[in-house]
Amino acid sequence: MTTTGSKLLIGATVMAVVAAVVYGVIVGGALGTIGLSSAAMGLALLAGVNVYTRDADVSSMDTQAVMAAPAAAAAPGNSMWPIGAAVGGVLLVVGFVTYPVMVVFGVVVLLAATVEWTVQAWSERASGDATFNASLRGRMAHPLEFPVLGAIGLGVVIYSFSRIMLFLSQAGGPAAFATIAALILLVGFVVAFRPTVRSGAVAGVATIALVGLVAGGVAAALEGERELHPHETTGDLGREGQCDTGEETEADENASQTVGAKANLLADIVLHEDGRLEADALGLPGGAGQLVVARNNPTNVRFVNASGEERRLVLDLGTRPAVDENGDVIEDEEVPDQRCTALANEDGNQLLNFTVTEPSASGGPYAFVVPGVDGARVEVVVP
Repeated sequence: MTTTGSKLLIGATVMAVVAAVVYGVIVGGALGTIGLSSAAMGLALLAGVNVYTRDADVSSMDTQAVMAAPAAAAAPGNSMWPIGAAVGGVLLVVGFVTYPVMVVFGVVVLLAATVEWTVQAWSERASGDATFNASLRGRMAHPLEFPVLGAIGLGVVIYSFSRIMLFLSQAGGPAAFATIAALILLVGFVVAFRPTVRSGAVAGVATIALVGLVAGGVAAALEGERELHPHETTGDLGREGQCDTGEETEADENASQTVGAKANLLADIVLHEDGRLEADALGLPGGAGQLVVARNNPTNVRFVNASGEERRLVLDLGTRPAVDENGDVIEDEEVPDQRCTALANEDGNQLLNFTVTEPSASGGPYAFVVPGVDGARVEVVVP
């Protein structure tokens, strides 16, 4: 049944349409026709709204209808998720012109804010009871929110702590770690010894500690990590052409003196006590002064030091063009092209892994040598 207000608006709409048609046919003025047509459209819109809401007519005597009417529903609460979505959009746009990692953060923030905003909007309109709506949202969102927020919080704590430890000096890091651990132990002891301590006080102390940790991590990250001394390796000796040294270097400190059984060895290069260097290829008679190595194939050999002194094995591959700190080739300058092991102790073993890319006929001669031992040489043939 059509309500009274709807009847009036529908009638006014029909009259406006008739007036527009009559005016357009008889008078023919564009201005009047457009004005009456606009009035007809506005009245039609109002009539449609009024029909849908049935005049919004609720009797003041009908208590249940008054409480259930849309006008009696509580207004939606304030939401922070539109701001979060805006922040995600800003990060996304800025990341397109700066760093790709900001794009990732922007997408994550934008998706999270959109999902949370959608869930909140849906829950606020689930019923007319705000308490029920809040509990419904909790059942829907908390199983996902709490693990994610816990993981994010744990990640922030770990990252902040790591930045602080990397900022401190080598001696200050352990001291700071011990101090923080002692403070945590002390606070835990006080809380356990005095159960009457207010939970609010404990939460306040934990919040202050967390804020201090995050602030310290941010400051340390902006300041940068301490300078870490790179540990020298035998590969560095080869690149710098310093394999000929017989003295102990940083690359030789705490070097293992054994080779695993899974090393997939091509041969043993043995330095005898009398200074002889021989190649014992697996499956072939030992004592050879020559070793055949496949080209462009990773090769492992074991250096066996039976000389009674600390020695290192060097693979001499001739020379190569010198390069500067930026990796650019220096013209008319060459350096030794070498591969070497760490120092092998008396009766110790060292593994040498290498790959030869040029045949010995064009880039050779190639040979295994031992610095400090004259005549210790095994020729390397690369077909």
